[in-house]
Amino acid sequence: MKKYDVIVVGGGNGGLAAGAVLAKGGKNVLLIEKSHSPGGFATSFRRGRFEFDVSLHELNGFGRGKEALGGVRVLFDTIGISDKINWVDIPEAYRLISSDENGKIDAVMPFGIENYINKMEEYAPGSRKAAEYIFSCGQQNLRVLAQMGKCKNVFDQIKLLAANRDFLHNSSKSVNEVLSLLDMPQRARNIFKAYWAYLCADCDNLSFFHYLQMVNTYIELGSVIPFMRSLEMTNAMAEVISSNNGDILVNETVTEIVVENGAVKGVKTAGGKEFSADVVVCNASPHSAFSKLIKKEHIPEGDLKRCNFRTFSGSGFCVWLGLNKSAKELGLDNYSYFIFPDADDVKQFKLMGHPDTNRVQNTICPNAAFEGASPEGTSILSMTTLFNSFWWDNVPEEDYFRVKNEFASSMIDTFEKATGIKIREHIEEIEIASPETFARFTLNPHGTIYGYLGKKNDGVLARTLSENKRMSGIKGLYFAGGYGTKMNGYSSAMSTGFDAARHILRTGGKD
Repeated sequence: MKKYDVIVVGGGNGGLAAGAVLAKGGKNVLLIEKSHSPGGFATSFRRGRFEFDVSLHELNGFGRGKEALGGVRVLFDTIGISDKINWVDIPEAYRLISSDENGKIDAVMPFGIENYINKMEEYAPGSRKAAEYIFSCGQQNLRVLAQMGKCKNVFDQIKLLAANRDFLHNSSKSVNEVLSLLDMPQRARNIFKAYWAYLCADCDNLSFFHYLQMVNTYIELGSVIPFMRSLEMTNAMAEVISSNNGDILVNETVTEIVVENGAVKGVKTAGGKEFSADVVVCNASPHSAFSKLIKKEHIPEGDLKRCNFRTFSGSGFCVWLGLNKSAKELGLDNYSYFIFPDADDVKQFKLMGHPDTNRVQNTICPNAAFEGASPEGTSILSMTTLFNSFWWDNVPEEDYFRVKNEFASSMIDTFEKATGIKIREHIEEIEIASPETFARFTLNPHGTIYGYLGKKNDGVLARTLSENKRMSGIKGLYFAGGYGTKMNGYSSAMSTGFDAARHILRTGGKD
């Protein structure tokens, strides 16, 4: 039985980030991945002459060329890969199209806080003051978080919060609760709330703190994508592990995280291999770990309660299209399209549980960012929506492909109607993934792509303040990925792995 300092279970964004930081920090690391290569959602596939990214729409928190570097940039600088990836800047934040009969919206919003506020005022006169306040809160949030870890005691924390009253006042409220207190035109609120579809939570429940952190990062720092798809990041992080005497074992499934006397001792695999380590970073969900990987008698009661308290967030449905015309020929001038039947997020969230009523989508055209995204004279569209129910679990096998194809067709119809751009007749390649596809691909329960549902009483701030770095009462067991304290998305998943790794390097994982 080979002994390692740390074993990483799963090679998704969180696991790769943790493994790379630990290996760079001198730890003897083993990363075990069930697929043929690390990556998880951060990978790509080919259909005909097109290469599609499985899930990456855009990466925030990088801040290329900016003085204020984001968390992802700090991570990549730490492991030395920032300059080894060919980055492409996303040209604008998003285009929002809402067909609301009470006030249609077709707004293209730019990056840069000042530019964003100016454009908001143009679309919704009288919104400037409220918008400036909102982004000032975002800056205050960043300051508080940066100083929180430096507080030596509770008294210092109280002083810090007292000096940042807006943070204290808004951090426990939902997005809609805060916006209702501002003198802000409804049209401006609807434009500002466009990113809710990324998080699969309506703004009555979505934490204002969490939402603002994401929006502020996007708008202030912009966003990027790797030229060679997300695999370029995956391969770079994997190379850091390999080049620092770490091992990566692929096509192998962990069947047990071995625990003795309340502490991690190693792992066992389906191939009959056993590896010893006193620290394990688990990139699988806590639900999967506690139901499949750890024997029941070793699971702390608090860990079970934490899992049972939480609900799963959105399951993904994606349609990838390879089109035989260029983006310019088709009129696909924007990179990111948020399309809503109307701007009532609470209403639309309720309708996202069933394919007959779900008409929310976020579609991207990579060719609007760089022409080389597909062969010359062609273009790519990647359509995504989320389901907030487990409806797909119960589709009869004999109906599955018909239902999946019909819903994919409805997404194409929705895009054409909203934008006026005809794409159906130009489809050369199409691939469709339902929540069942993602469940098989990642083993995430119900095909969830966004971890646990973020709520105002269980968002980033609440989890960060209430949970230890391990998210478990088992000594030496850490979690990384979309089910962690930072919640969902590429940046957040990598951040949890970064945080776990730094904590392990500081403490040896023995706290």
